[in-house]
Amino acid sequence: MVYCRCFPRLDKLAARAALAHVLYNVAVGELVSCVMATRDRPNFIRQAVRCFLHQTYKHSELVVVDDGEQPVARLCSRSPRFRYVQLPRMTPTGTKLNIGIERAKGTAIQKLDDDDYYHPDFLKLAVSHLPEKDRTDCLVGWDCFLVLLAGEARLCHSGHGWVAGGTLCFSRKLWERAHFRDVMRDEDYWFLKDVQPKIVRVCAPEHYMLVRHGHNTWNRLRNRKRVDDFFRGLPEYQKPLGEVVDPCALEFYRSLARGRCMER
Repeated sequence: MVYCRCFPRLDKLAARAALAHVLYNVAVGELVSCVMATRDRPNFIRQAVRCFLHQTYKHSELVVVDDGEQPVARLCSRSPRFRYVQLPRMTPTGTKLNIGIERAKGTAIQKLDDDDYYHPDFLKLAVSHLPEKDRTDCLVGWDCFLVLLAGEARLCHSGHGWVAGGTLCFSRKLWERAHFRDVMRDEDYWFLKDVQPKIVRVCAPEHYMLVRHGHNTWNRLRNRKRVDDFFRGLPEYQKPLGEVVDPCALEFYRSLARGRCMER
């Protein structure tokens, strides 16, 4: 009987390949897929693209899933790191996120909202909080953030204890356990309920600014109180808009603070 002696050789090759993969990720960072669902918000998408391109974490891609009547394909063609998916009909937000993740190439997923502001170091900070081990059970989210209400010059501080939906960062394996539900609203709430992850909270309010512009899809808290009314009662942040927002994005958000509606 002849025995094959190639298995140790294969084991060594596999070990070398795994080591090379680890070293590559250490050198450039793992590929992070940023997934964004949108519908008929071309001005916000234009700004969202700028936010993505200014991120200091560069080993990333942006997957935009659009079901709007005003397609933004042209705005999403500025970089080979962009991937644009246009849907033929109105689709639930949760479904759009699932479609984006299915098309994504990264092992880590970062959910981005199309109408919020992300500091240039946001992605780097989010990914750095994903644990190296046991990440299948973990999810990163912002514990606190800033709020800009259209027509108001001041910034508000959210307070602590949140898991902001526009900041969720998790492994593809976590998503494989339970996808986003096929719902128009509250997709983040139900995703957290379904996967029951260990939550790693990040307290860095200046890295994420939630924008309330009058056409948001999230309008009621779980206690049915209006979201904007709640946010208006929050304390003012100690810094003005100009000291928080990246200079290249400042005029856009100042226009919102002056009450100019950026979309229909």
